Amino acid sequence: MLFPDWLGWAVLIGGALFGSVVGGVAGFGAGVILLPLVAWALGIRAAAPVLTVTMLLGNLARIWWSRGEINRGVVVRFFAGAVPATAVGAALYAGAASDSLRWIMGGFLIAAVPLRRLLLSRYFRMRLVHFPLLGAVIGVLSAIVVTTGPVMTPFFLAYGLRRGAFIATEAVCTFGMHATRTIAFARYALLTWETVAIGAVLGGTTFAGSWFARRLLDRMSDRAFLALVEILLALMGLQFLLVSR
Repeated sequence: MLFPDWLGWAVLIGGALFGSVVGGVAGFGAGVILLPLVAWALGIRAAAPVLTVTMLLGNLARIWWSRGEINRGVVVRFFAGAVPATAVGAALYAGAASDSLRWIMGGFLIAAVPLRRLLLSRYFRMRLVHFPLLGAVIGVLSAIVVTTGPVMTPFFLAYGLRRGAFIATEAVCTFGMHATRTIAFARYALLTWETVAIGAVLGGTTFAGSWFARRLLDRMSDRAFLALVEILLALMGLQFLLVSR
C-alpha cells in the first residue's frame, strides 16, 4: 500500500475531522463517512486496517471527553460477546477476497437501513441481559465492515442511554472491538507500518473534532439530541446507497 497523494491526504483528513464531529455528537457516523474515502484513496483491502487504527484513537478521544458517564454494566456484558466474536470476524476478513469484501460491505450498508427502522419500533425492548448477544453479532460484523455504529445505535438508545452516557458507553464498547481487531490484524499481517502511520494521522485528527463535539453535546437537550440522531440516520441511509455503488 502506498501513501496517498496531497489530494488524498486532504480528503482523508477533512473526512476524519468532519466525521469525528458527527461521531462525537451522535455516537456514530465517523466510520461511515471515512469508509468510502479510505477505499477511494487506498483501495478496499486497506479500508479495514486503516480505519481500525483511526477509530481506535477516535473512540479513545470520545471516551476521554465523556469518561464520567460510562455505563459499566452495559460495557462488561457487551464485551463478553464482542471480544471473541471480533477475533473470529477478523479471521474471516483475512481470508476473504477483495471482491467479496466489496459485496459484503455494500450489502451490509444497504441492509442496515430497514434493520435500524425495525429496531427503533415501539415493539422492541432492550434489556441488560441482551448485550452479550448483541456484542457477539456486532463483533463479527465490525471485523468485516468496520463501521457498525448505525446498527448499534438503536439498541443503546432503546436501553435508555442518552447524550453523554450514550456517547461514552458506545465509545468504550466500540474501542474494545477495535483493540481486538488490531491484535487480530497484526496476527494476520494486515497491519503494515504504512497502515498504522495513516491511521494514526487520521486518528490524531479526530481528537480535535471530538473535543468540539463534546462542547456541542453539553448544550443540547435530550429532545434535540434524539432529533439530530434521527436526521443523521436518514442521511447515513442515503450514503449507504451511494457507497454500495
